[in-house]
Amino acid sequence: MTAEQGVRRGRPRMSTPSERHLARREEIIDTAIRVFHAKGYDSGSMDDVARSLDLRKGAIYHYFPSKAHLLYSIFDRAITTALASLDQYDRIPDAAARLAALIRHQATLVASDPGLFTVFFDQRPRLEEGFEREIRAKERRYLRSFRAAVEAAIAGGALPDVEPRYVAQAILGMANWTYKWYRPGRDSAEALADAMVKLVLRG
Repeated sequence: MTAEQGVRRGRPRMSTPSERHLARREEIIDTAIRVFHAKGYDSGSMDDVARSLDLRKGAIYHYFPSKAHLLYSIFDRAITTALASLDQYDRIPDAAARLAALIRHQATLVASDPGLFTVFFDQRPRLEEGFEREIRAKERRYLRSFRAAVEAAIAGGALPDVEPRYVAQAILGMANWTYKWYRPGRDSAEALADAMVKLVLRG
């Protein structure tokens, strides 16, 4: 038998996760959101997540090395989703229209998945320090876009001459707080976004 024949030929090692792997990972995140939303991070366990998926707990660790990493993945999904559309909004030339688009984006984003954002806001103290730094860096980028839009709206006369940072934080606070009371089926995300735009830009 030659050396070449002696080499075991198996499946080639994949350099990136398969679609099936990624789909299962997203399914675990979806389930963890429901568990942590219902029980909180401290009371919700990896066993709870595994049982909800009819898996053994060890299978969860194949996708996430720790419960802390699973929580980080939930946070990263929330902020990555928020950041995904920023470039298209930043390119809107009219200052008032750009700010209105950002307000609508934030309002409908939180309303679209209140479970995700309940975990994001309520479980923030449970995020480990290293993960917290990563999320905070992405949040700063997000805030910069809002602040720049506010500054442009002030320069264009669409807003009064006030401190842009305060306005940007106030807008985000107003939109973010809806996770506490917004109820799909009872409330309309579009009507909510309209109301917030009118409050800030007076129609």
